Amino acid sequence: MDGPALTGYYTSHPAMDCEGTTVFWRDGKLLAVDADLAGHELFAMDDSRTVIGRALLLSERSVAVSLDNEVLVFRTPLGPLAEGPWPCGEGNLQGNPLLS
Repeated sequence: MDGPALTGYYTSHPAMDCEGTTVFWRDGKLLAVDADLAGHELFAMDDSRTVIGRALLLSERSVAVSLDNEVLVFRTPLGPLAEGPWPCGEGNLQGNPLLS
């Protein structure tokens, strides 16, 4: 099964919530792809920076994204970080720390 088509090229390291929704910054947008592989645009701005860091899932459904020399924080509809072992530590979703 294929997920949504994505525009642009530069992508932040993503983060994943306990519901299996992955969030990341790409092509000037904060995007989420849910467990059913449906894409959701959470925020957009005219931004062509190519120095992109990580997306981190914070408490109270906030997501922080590092872009060049700035950190942007967004309120999102995401669920909390998984409470058990990090399910995708080796799946290139290392924006959040491993939980023990």
